[in-house]
Amino acid sequence: MKKLLAVFTVALLLMGSSFAQVKISGGFLGGLNLGNVSVDPTPTGVDFNNLTGFGAGGVLNFEFSGGFEIQVEPMYIQNGSKISSGGMEEKIKINYIDVPVLLMYTFATGEGQIEPYVMAGPVWGLRLSAKETNGTEVDIKDEIKGNNLGGTFGAGIKIPAGMNRIFIEGRYTIGFSDINDGFATGYTIKTKGIQVFAGILFPFGS
Repeated sequence: MKKLLAVFTVALLLMGSSFAQVKISGGFLGGLNLGNVSVDPTPTGVDFNNLTGFGAGGVLNFEFSGGFEIQVEPMYIQNGSKISSGGMEEKIKINYIDVPVLLMYTFATGEGQIEPYVMAGPVWGLRLSAKETNGTEVDIKDEIKGNNLGGTFGAGIKIPAGMNRIFIEGRYTIGFSDINDGFATGYTIKTKGIQVFAGILFPFGS
């Protein structure tokens, strides 16, 4: 986490000279989240599998010269895991408001061309709800911490659409915080997820 923040800070300093040339755009994104959790120590005879959820939210993009961008993406996202043990299966569903702050670099390919990009940055999550389902549904909100700090990295492509830009991307997000607050005594639980998003950006200032 410290290395990620250090790289993020250095990149911001390097972009300082181009702040006067910033281009601002906004838009929306949405897609799938294959959520899961990592548990330490790993329980014997227990499997943790991906739980398919959805994510959607807004996008605010600041584009600087030299291919660098900063993108803020407040979104609603469904996380959790499928837990299998002894032939039984239950689901843990945790819904968050996530706020990724991404440093992006776009590789220029020419005017009107598809452009690839890479990204990385910290993610802060605010837990909205948490439920355990195994035939019946039980509220476990008080057993899951309210805040979740993590990081994300990934890559995508931008597709020109007139003055707008459509983007398609994949990313991997991992939690740095232990979210266990009484759900499973003696265990550290952290979130993770593989995400596939698509969205659109509309320029509205410079």
